[in-house]
Amino acid sequence: MDKQWLETQFRLNPEKTKAALAKALNLEPPAISKMLSGTRQIKAAEYVGMRKFFGMTTESGQAKPYLERAYQVKPLQTQAQAQALYDSRADGGIKEAEAQDTWVMPASFFEKRTQAPAEKIRFFEVKDKAMMPDIDAGDHVLVDLSDKKPSPAGLFVLYDGIGTVIRQCEFIPQSDPLKLRISAHNSQFRSYQVEFDKTEILGRVIARMEWL
Repeated sequence: MDKQWLETQFRLNPEKTKAALAKALNLEPPAISKMLSGTRQIKAAEYVGMRKFFGMTTESGQAKPYLERAYQVKPLQTQAQAQALYDSRADGGIKEAEAQDTWVMPASFFEKRTQAPAEKIRFFEVKDKAMMPDIDAGDHVLVDLSDKKPSPAGLFVLYDGIGTVIRQCEFIPQSDPLKLRISAHNSQFRSYQVEFDKTEILGRVIARMEWL
């Protein structure tokens, strides 16, 4: 959607250039090329700036309704990122952890598929190959932070004591105390059991973003 919208604006405004847009947004020119190729998402603030650049209204026109009807999905913050952000603020500086992308996605993409509140949805980049062949390292998934109980069983993002990972989680029937079976689709990764109260589940995976 971002790519097509931006391409359309340049076609409708042939006098506008990528270099001029980059300057208006205080970006380097390659950032605009990445947006047009679909390898970089347009952030909410950048979208508003683009509308101004292309002479489109931002107050009473379509920008405000667009943003109100869009989900602004932030990255799921891992333990390492949270610590980095805490350290940077303590030092009075800002590190990359504080400037991560926000995905702007149409509300219609979510409303017919999930009841999760918009503010509870995050995206997460998978770091390992435990869920191969279904999900590979480098894939992005959407996570519902409001659903942390594997009933029914499913894929969840959790902290396993070492890092933030995606795994299959399910309750073990009649276990006392209540336990979970945590497993991977890749047979090279072992399954294990853990007490439910001792797990740190961050949220249920509700979608996988896939390039075609």
